Amino acid sequence: MPIGQRGDLAPRAVEILSRVDVILAEDTRVSRQILKSVGVSTRMVSFNSHSEPGKAEKVIQSLEKGESLALISDAGTPAISDPGGFVVRRVIEYGYSVIPVPGPCALTAALSVSGFPSAPLHFFGFLPTKPSARDQELETALACAGTLIIYEAPHRIVDLAKRLDAKAVGRSVLFARELTKTHEQLIRITAGQCESWFIDNPDRIRGEFVVVLGPSKTQRSSCEVAAEKLLVMLARELPPSKAAALTSEITGIPKRTLYPQLTGKSEV
Repeated sequence: MPIGQRGDLAPRAVEILSRVDVILAEDTRVSRQILKSVGVSTRMVSFNSHSEPGKAEKVIQSLEKGESLALISDAGTPAISDPGGFVVRRVIEYGYSVIPVPGPCALTAALSVSGFPSAPLHFFGFLPTKPSARDQELETALACAGTLIIYEAPHRIVDLAKRLDAKAVGRSVLFARELTKTHEQLIRITAGQCESWFIDNPDRIRGEFVVVLGPSKTQRSSCEVAAEKLLVMLARELPPSKAAALTSEITGIPKRTLYPQLTGKSEV
């Protein structure tokens, strides 16, 4: 299904959706309007992340009867941070064919206009909502060499912008908002200025986002990232000086390098 506009729906997709027996749709209300506009009247069944495990077996039963099914999501590509991955695996396990019908994908759409290298590329989808897990996943992402892509919802985009300002300062960022929709917007900015850009105008917080980060100019090694995580963990239980000293003993990184990361000043 298209990311946002009816015109993004390819002729091949229209033809296939017209002749299958059933369409599994993430949101039948949204999809029905789009499909109606291109003359598709195939029976639709709701199929979202909550119902996917239960309905997967019904899908298998339909295939055993010789029926053909199509899986769509109302604003993206099935199984790419959208429902579909579980049922695709189940269908493959039962020996049935799963055929892709290419169409718009927010990931590739944003990458194609980012100006950043397409390889190596690391896609992290939506980050966790719990703060500690969110921090950990973002740290993992930022430790990767190359271009990064993250999806984010409007109610968490300011939080992500704030974290990027703190953890990825100086790194080039593209915020791709509402891709192919009426209010599509591409924001090219540098980490360190992200949060203020959104705060200055609350209207900018609306819509779904694809966040693309260009490669770091000073990529940290995995050892440096591990040392930083260890330092933070020890600092939760020990005074800064002791946490830095113990981290130095374990990693070999000089204490004078570690201590300012906790205090912002050199040890005296």
